[in-house]
Amino acid sequence: MIITLNILRFFFFLLFLLPAEAALFLMYTSADLVYKIVSFTSLKKKIAKNISLFFPQAQADQLAGKLLRNVCYGIFEIICFPFFREKHIKRIVLYQNLENLDRGVAQRKGVILLAMHTGNYELIPIFLFQKGYKINSIVKAPPTPLFHFLNQSRRYRGIKLINVLETNMYREALKALQAEEIVGLMIDTGALESHHEMFNFLGKNVPVATGWLTLAQRSQAAVVPVYSQRRGRKVFINFGEPLSVTSNNRDEVMLKLRNFFENFIKNHPEEWGIFLNDYEVKRMVEGG
Repeated sequence: MIITLNILRFFFFLLFLLPAEAALFLMYTSADLVYKIVSFTSLKKKIAKNISLFFPQAQADQLAGKLLRNVCYGIFEIICFPFFREKHIKRIVLYQNLENLDRGVAQRKGVILLAMHTGNYELIPIFLFQKGYKINSIVKAPPTPLFHFLNQSRRYRGIKLINVLETNMYREALKALQAEEIVGLMIDTGALESHHEMFNFLGKNVPVATGWLTLAQRSQAAVVPVYSQRRGRKVFINFGEPLSVTSNNRDEVMLKLRNFFENFIKNHPEEWGIFLNDYEVKRMVEGG
């Protein structure tokens, strides 16, 4: 697989010497071709089954097809991240409420940026870095060739990675926040491996990681939720209002975050990449 990915990356390195519109057209056309192939595999049925567990009344097969196409687009974008310039990102990314992030940054305590596995979430730090923000992404990346390949894209032009398998995540995140930088993390996986609480989400009693709450309270950093949504061959990024965490309002903050993400997932279940993961879906459905 890694050999194939490296060959693809070299192929797109050559393609991205073309004008931006042509390079992006060929990138997405390639993704469409791969989608047509994988849509005939059992993967689509697995996704549809997982969607049905959360949304039994939904047209799961149709939603699974949309999610699978989203994933194919996202994979090819990630492969090509190292070749993205501002002109490419401007053609791909739509965004809203970026001023909410700026309000958090203006507090000069750093920002904890919370996202879920929706749309192409990997594009959020790339977009922000191009905008001039100082970004640190918290990742869980084993020392395997696949994650080495992925991290080459994640480190786009200087984005810092905080790998929980290699360093003390809490200490490194606190250091970045004290430097008034942004720390981004995902909140919809890995809860059982860290501090967590049971929380109602989409009608299920699911374990939710809460270590970031303590981090936000200690650092006084603003907490800004964000989601990514696929809109055809573009990615829409929406930033929620900045929140402050104190010892007295943790439940209130969690409720506001639940509403922000839950409303989005209810209206766009085809955006949530969690449905690719049988283990995570089963864990959530069974309540841990």
